Amino acid sequence: MSNRTDGSLAPAKSSGTDADPATVAVARVLIVEDHPVLRGVIRLACEHAPGLDVAGELEDGESALQACRDERPDVVVLDLSLPGRLQGLDLARAVRAEGLPIRILVLTGRADDQALFESVAAGVDGYLEKTAGVRFIADALTRVAQGERVFSPEQERGAVAELGRRARRAREEADMRAHLTRREIEILEYVSLGLTVRQVATRLGLSPRTVETHLAKLYRKLGVRNRVQALSRAASLGLIDLG
Repeated sequence: MSNRTDGSLAPAKSSGTDADPATVAVARVLIVEDHPVLRGVIRLACEHAPGLDVAGELEDGESALQACRDERPDVVVLDLSLPGRLQGLDLARAVRAEGLPIRILVLTGRADDQALFESVAAGVDGYLEKTAGVRFIADALTRVAQGERVFSPEQERGAVAELGRRARRAREEADMRAHLTRREIEILEYVSLGLTVRQVATRLGLSPRTVETHLAKLYRKLGVRNRVQALSRAASLGLIDLG
């Protein structure tokens, strides 16, 4: 087993000579995980599978992307949450955007539909939770390396459900934007910055009473009763970004 922690990838192991027809094709696995214990679990999983070889271990997305470009591992197993600027999904998107022939298995502590959907949209080949045992990880890595997509029926349903929710939000946002005036959206954006009615009025050259009238109309259209509810509803529809 060849393990590297310095960012360089090791050559693949072989179970026989070139002339041996029983030679097993070995997939070189790059582990991208910042937790040493979990790296050890993944390494152990690879040791349990004859067709897998740990080619390298990296803790951050930037180093992992460069290793993918330079060394072209067969499979990357990665966490969604990584230290530094480049997160797990950013790495997956970059690998796909650059057309690198690398299979990707997500191994994460997140089980929510949003993370699952975004992973599928990023083009990953499998999704596994960190609570999975060594044998499950080894099996998932082997299947991904062989070209399979590894998603449970529950995960597929979750991704579809999240897609449906996003489609509904998009329709609601479009409908709401059609009902709000440009001035109302402008006032909403200023309110989201924490400005008072008087400050908004000064910015727009309006009277405070006029701003209050616009706000009252906004509340009715959004189906809310106060400023906090209005901001929450508007953010959920994508009308404003609360940062």
